[in-house]
Amino acid sequence: MVYYSVTGTVSALATHIAEGAADAGAQVRLRSVHDQNSPTGDAEGATLDDLDWADVIALGTPARFGNVASPLKGFLDSTSPLALHGRLADKLVTGFTSASLPNGGQEATLLALYQTMCHWGSVIVPTGYTHPSLRKIGGNPYGLSVTGRENGTLSGHEAEAARFVGHRLVTLAARRSLEPVAAES
Repeated sequence: MVYYSVTGTVSALATHIAEGAADAGAQVRLRSVHDQNSPTGDAEGATLDDLDWADVIALGTPARFGNVASPLKGFLDSTSPLALHGRLADKLVTGFTSASLPNGGQEATLLALYQTMCHWGSVIVPTGYTHPSLRKIGGNPYGLSVTGRENGTLSGHEAEAARFVGHRLVTLAARRSLEPVAAES
């Protein structure tokens, strides 16, 4: 999980996604992109090695006018050395976000985030309506999104949805690794 957070909401989502992934048997690296506005928290700073190491990636950002927050965007812009050598291709990836208002640009932010993932050649894993908790928090099919609170806390349904997303990513990766590879002709 790589994320940028200011108020703590995206950080809380990342923590619950990581818990869901770990519960599904994954080794997890929880990493944060830091700047002068973000609390450092307990997460180590994100590096390109973290993306290269991961089989699945979840990227989190606050919604900024329907777009990716600039610190995370700057980190994503630095991934060219990996992307140009195919190191991010075919990895399962998803996005997660929060905004201060219910219509604060969450869907647009996720779609903007996914543009980078398309350039990487990654396999985007949207949430769809794959779990009841996703409908309870607003039903965004593009990725996990919540309306943030000033104190950065999550509701029980939001935490449950985040854990589901982490668990689902790992389950899909495991299922995908068991699929036979078709012979090239």
